[in-house]
Amino acid sequence: MNIFNNDSPLYLQLRKHIEEQILEKRIPEEAAIPSIRELARQYQLNPLTVGNALGSLVDEGVLYKRRGVGFFVAKGARGLIIKNRSGAFVEEELKPAFQRARQLEIPFKEVLEMIETIYGEKDE
Repeated sequence: MNIFNNDSPLYLQLRKHIEEQILEKRIPEEAAIPSIRELARQYQLNPLTVGNALGSLVDEGVLYKRRGVGFFVAKGARGLIIKNRSGAFVEEELKPAFQRARQLEIPFKEVLEMIETIYGEKDE
């Protein structure tokens, strides 16, 4: 299974992939993560690369390690990932999109209607 490209370091791509699985609830909180060797074999990566990815997730509080047992998804990991990513999402994607909409003179009301259509619901 190859999910990687040349855009960024492999350990960051693996880290993001694991985060995506947690966000999509394919790996629930308190669930065990496959061992470093298993992940290295599965993704055809050097075990040091996998260790770096898992270590960075431990440093962030997304995973925790039980000595001699392995890595596990921490309680609250999904919320932590959402919190960490939401600020970057606003700055890197939403803000430029809204600035572009203004530049193209798309009426504010039309932008709001698009948001409601795409997002699918209103907060009431």
